Amino acid sequence: MTRNSIRLASLAAIAALAIAAAPAAQASGPHGFEHPHAAPHAAAPQGFAHSGPVSVDWVLRNGSDDQHVTLRGRFTEHIRGDKYEFVDEAGHGITAELDDDRNWSMIRRGAPVEIRAEIDRDWNRTSLDVISARPL
Repeated sequence: MTRNSIRLASLAAIAALAIAAAPAAQASGPHGFEHPHAAPHAAAPQGFAHSGPVSVDWVLRNGSDDQHVTLRGRFTEHIRGDKYEFVDEAGHGITAELDDDRNWSMIRRGAPVEIRAEIDRDWNRTSLDVISARPL
């Protein structure tokens, strides 16, 4: 065998091993993001399972800044500008921001709604930046 044919055979063997190993590495998905109550799904990213709705009390006690949460309740009062009072099913309230650049026409005062929001936690207050809402 010549030197070039040995190199080509070596390259072909390396390429075959790389192609054979790629699906196994790809199928396992990322790790280390496990949610303690989430059931793992085969070949899917782990730890991104949607948890059910939480309460305003949970947000105030346990929520982290920029964390995404789902809540159920009602918008009960317009505070000012794009700020509204959101009261959950347990009767606890929190300020929620409905950005002016979105269509919120599906929201009615006092009507039950489920919201997805990002927690905005400052050193002296906690509020919600609403991402989406759907009437219940």
